[in-house]
Amino acid sequence: MNVMKLFMRAATPAEQQLMADKIGTTRSYLYHLSASEDKAYAREPKPKLAAAIERASAEMHKASKGRLPRIYRTDLVTACRECEFAQRCLGSAAVRSDFPIVTD
Repeated sequence: MNVMKLFMRAATPAEQQLMADKIGTTRSYLYHLSASEDKAYAREPKPKLAAAIERASAEMHKASKGRLPRIYRTDLVTACRECEFAQRCLGSAAVRSDFPIVTD
């Protein structure tokens, strides 16, 4: 399961809308990013939007006292994940998210 899907499952509709407003997009696009499990059809935002999602999720993670996952741009964009600078800055966080186990 991708990280955006985990976020969308954990967030209320109001929190999803707040995320969309913070990053300048729509809830529909957030669902679009979270829709695919198949790597062949995986949807990736542009790096600039991934950075905005990272910042917004960090704020929302803190405000929710850890209930909402923190999403890193490296979770969303292959190019960011492969970036040497991101790997040096984020260390092990470059290839993982901070999110609780979400069950149905």
